[in-house]
Amino acid sequence: MLRAVARCCGHWPPGAAAADGMLWQTELRPHAAGEFSMAAAQANLVMEDQAQVLASPSATLVGVYDGHGGPDASRFLRSALFPHVQRFAREQGGVTAEAIRRAFGAAEEDFLHEVRQAWPKRPRMAAVGSCCLLGAIAGDTLYVANLGDSRAVLGRRVVGGGVAVAERLSTDHNVASEEVRMEVSSHNPDDAQIVVHTRGAWRIKGIIQVSRSIGDVYLKKPEYSLDPLFRQIGPVIALKRPALSAEPQIHVRKLKPNDQFIIFASDGLWEHLSDDDAVQIVFKNPRTGIANRLVRSALKEATKKREISVHDLRTIERGVRRHFHDDISVVVVYLDRHRGRRQTRVVDSSSNCTSAPVDIYSSSSSIQSVQPRQAYRDSG
Repeated sequence: MLRAVARCCGHWPPGAAAADGMLWQTELRPHAAGEFSMAAAQANLVMEDQAQVLASPSATLVGVYDGHGGPDASRFLRSALFPHVQRFAREQGGVTAEAIRRAFGAAEEDFLHEVRQAWPKRPRMAAVGSCCLLGAIAGDTLYVANLGDSRAVLGRRVVGGGVAVAERLSTDHNVASEEVRMEVSSHNPDDAQIVVHTRGAWRIKGIIQVSRSIGDVYLKKPEYSLDPLFRQIGPVIALKRPALSAEPQIHVRKLKPNDQFIIFASDGLWEHLSDDDAVQIVFKNPRTGIANRLVRSALKEATKKREISVHDLRTIERGVRRHFHDDISVVVVYLDRHRGRRQTRVVDSSSNCTSAPVDIYSSSSSIQSVQPRQAYRDSG
């Protein structure tokens, strides 16, 4: 049980780093409705992506957190979001959309509290944020909640055919989309500079591309960007109201027999693979190592764009590697129970949590000690 707790709270999980020290994967593991596969790749000097799966008999939780401005917010979500989901689910008698919404709100408030505490010595914390993608499977119901541009995609078999089609289950909250730009502008009708095109992309206040996140307090609370302390980090940002939102978009779906699997991944994957590309890779290949196959496929596409070989990519150091691809986190969740397939059951009644390493590069050279922080209970 201590190992399960430690895995969710940010310590070394079972798995293996690849030869170049920047890739990680874990073996196929059971959850209540089937099996799942996880893999990740590091590009930043410090890993800003985090991913985790909590499997219990009553529910399966999947979290993918894509940090920006530093790793603090994504690491915070790794330790805080699942306990909030479970707490509100217990209060509601099971996982519900409202329980998930309240969990996101509590996580946002808790991170704001951490920013306030760190403010005098670490004003940089006000400029740290994270996208947040949460999946929850409870019985025959799937919940997908999202802030930012990580994405969940369902692979569904066509009735009467041996092919699969992709169905996107989340919305990318990124102002690269005209629809999202219009949404942000409609909330700020008196700010002609709320979304501007600069440095080759549309950005909110000329800074950030995602419109929803956990953290990024300086773009939500004007008092932080106006404080003289913040000028150590960046210029004053004139805000009349929050420029970003922490309100998740929640998709609820009843699982059907033709629903095969779900791919949860940070935008590092989707920058290089389309929804359909990813679904076909999963559909046409063996389960073992499937998340790692997706990561490697994305890296192969990244090297093609930069006209280098995969071998050359392996020689590039973290930090510099960010010029070729982003951090990538992938979780593939197979849906066996809903297709009448015999599935591997969770071994016992406890909650089993698997997380990617906090930092792949560091973890590949030294295994971190296991220290419990927070006990996790069933969701329902």
